[in-house]
Amino acid sequence: MMIFRQGQTTLNEGWHFTFEGGATVPVTLPHTWNATDTMDTDAARHYRRGQGIYELAFSPNPVWAGQRIWLEFEAVSQRGWVYFDDVLLAEHHGGYTAFGVEIPNRAGRLKVIADNTPDPDLIPSDMSDFFLYGGITRNVWLYTTAGAWVEALQVQTHVAKTEGQALVKLQIAGNVSAVKQVRLSLMGVGFDASVDAHVEAVIAEHVTVAMPPLHGNAYQRWSPDAPNLYRLNVALEITQASDTVWQSVEEVIGFRLVHFPAGGTFSLNGERLLLRGTHRHEDWAGYGGAVPDAITRHEFEQIKAAGFNFVRLGHYPQSRAALKACDELGLIVWEELPWCRGGVGEERFKGYTRAMLHEMITQHINHPSIVFWGLGNELDWDSEHPHSTDARVIEFLTELHTLTHTLDPSRLTALRRFELGATVVDVYSPSIWAGWYRGNYQDYEQNLTQALARYPRMIHAEWGGDSHAGRHREAPHIPLAVGSDVHNAEVAGVATSSDGEARYSKDGDWSESYIIDLMEWHLRVQARLANFSGGAQWVFKDFGTPLRPENPVPYINQKGLLDRDGHPKDVYALFCARQTQTPVVHIESNAWGVRPAEQVHQVRVISNLPAVELWIDGVSYGRKTADDRQFPLRGLVWEVRLRTGEHRLEAVGEDTRHCIRSLASLTDDRATAFTVTQGEGYIAVQLTGNRGYPVLNDERTVRFIADSPTVIQQYGGVMGANAVVETANGYAWVRIAPNAHGLVAIQAAQLGQQQITLASGVFARV
Repeated sequence: MMIFRQGQTTLNEGWHFTFEGGATVPVTLPHTWNATDTMDTDAARHYRRGQGIYELAFSPNPVWAGQRIWLEFEAVSQRGWVYFDDVLLAEHHGGYTAFGVEIPNRAGRLKVIADNTPDPDLIPSDMSDFFLYGGITRNVWLYTTAGAWVEALQVQTHVAKTEGQALVKLQIAGNVSAVKQVRLSLMGVGFDASVDAHVEAVIAEHVTVAMPPLHGNAYQRWSPDAPNLYRLNVALEITQASDTVWQSVEEVIGFRLVHFPAGGTFSLNGERLLLRGTHRHEDWAGYGGAVPDAITRHEFEQIKAAGFNFVRLGHYPQSRAALKACDELGLIVWEELPWCRGGVGEERFKGYTRAMLHEMITQHINHPSIVFWGLGNELDWDSEHPHSTDARVIEFLTELHTLTHTLDPSRLTALRRFELGATVVDVYSPSIWAGWYRGNYQDYEQNLTQALARYPRMIHAEWGGDSHAGRHREAPHIPLAVGSDVHNAEVAGVATSSDGEARYSKDGDWSESYIIDLMEWHLRVQARLANFSGGAQWVFKDFGTPLRPENPVPYINQKGLLDRDGHPKDVYALFCARQTQTPVVHIESNAWGVRPAEQVHQVRVISNLPAVELWIDGVSYGRKTADDRQFPLRGLVWEVRLRTGEHRLEAVGEDTRHCIRSLASLTDDRATAFTVTQGEGYIAVQLTGNRGYPVLNDERTVRFIADSPTVIQQYGGVMGANAVVETANGYAWVRIAPNAHGLVAIQAAQLGQQQITLASGVFARV
């Protein structure tokens, strides 16, 4: 169980890594060998699966003499074996839950084998729409104990309106008879609250202590608006040899009351709360699945800043840093068992899955942010197991539901997209992708109303669509007619298929402009349905996937409000405007570099202020009063005609303003060539037509090919840091590494190749 222990420290430095017999290199944890190769489009180098070996020369600190030494691995992906001087100490199956091991208190060689070789008996399935990274992908913690220690700590909270009480259940391991007393203290984090309790003698390994109740100002409940937390300290007084030592552990807890009746809406602490949610994948440009804690914290701060109060962690248990951020920032969590697609296997499969569920719940049970235990995702998918059937999936799902309530009776089970299992779990999410995988976004209210009537406790998880950062269009966003649908459920194979009926995912322009409209429509519908409990947009940030090599950024699911490097797209401002009180004025878009000249053009402004005035080159184009009944963007849309040249656009609302610069140009319709330019630190490509004007609608794949892998940033999975990328409004670019020199070839599909040399800052054509 993951508990904060007195004196614990990370063991992340000084490791050496080897993959499949290759070169040995020094690494710092967290680490994955798939940090960049998942973005490599060369099949020989793409997404390496296999075994990596991590080794560390270990020397104990002399102050640890007479103590036991433990390591806790937050995650070894997807399975791991721990050795000390070639003696196997532990093995673990599952890449997203923690495990611990005791190591000898002496110098020696620590070795960890991590393995992400495909294994149909280990969830998540390789059919899943995300990479299964290999490595020691989270922190390794070191701590020491005396002859007895706290093995597990579980807190049950009793919550009333004016009083709260914590019931603490301890499991003590080792020499229990050496424990003279247990002292417990519960203190408010950032506010004045304190209660204490103690047990004079311990005669059994299981100890239950009822803390004194909290009253008055000392009792503060946890909520998204006020994430009040308490620090519980448990200290053991232990007799060891002729000495008495104290050893303590800590957990952070909170008091909150959840009510979600069948046929009713979600409430927290006695008041209805609309769950305004998103999803988070543990994935970042340049790091893959080995995301440093500081970046994790920053990402959750971005989520909170956009007004979200709910996060579904897709599709696996996440790091200690992630859950700590949710507790502290006030984000309600749906944490999920990684049973994603692939059906159900035999006993080996079931054993691993039960163990992962047990670990997820027992390791994370004290987090007040967690309200839902997700048991699976898209279990209607094709199976990797020959004997899997819907009936067998339901049978095992029912077992997991029962096990979950046995381990934790206080929370709700949840499931997304397996219709036959909707009645098994407490909370269900159907598949509705109005305006993306099927139908039009205008269908959404009908889709949602029907679903609410069908499912007693429903949260709509996963809605939205892909957008290629920097691509902007005025309507229409699709050249074909799209039929409406009463359900708009995604069916297996539709997401990546190029066949079938017309739909925006296949035939649309993948522009940021369209996604703004789609998202705004969904948010409007959700806000006005009084019987809607909440939803979760998919997904907060773009992430890597092996199933989408043909996307504008290959191997990237581009449904994020941010790109894979954490830079917001325009739609992020929409969520800030609709979900927060922070003043927002945002012109679409900083990234709309070239706009058509000498024709009527729309300038659209995202804002939550009552009125906005648009200025172009110092001339006012009028002040518009926002009207919540108008779509899109509350009517904050100006029709303007821009002359050829560079323009300064500024939107002003009260004391908030947003200024961008944009070039208006005559344009060509079809690309026949491309120009290459170098700016400070980047190479850029612009598609052009027969008249030499920019082409904004004819998109092509561009390849930047360097004679050395260190010349350009080519494996980030984001425009500007990817060697292969589709243009956005006919434009593509890539960053040059500092002090780079060498040859770079630029290819644009069907338009040939150009070459340039970089040497001492000089840019020259070859």
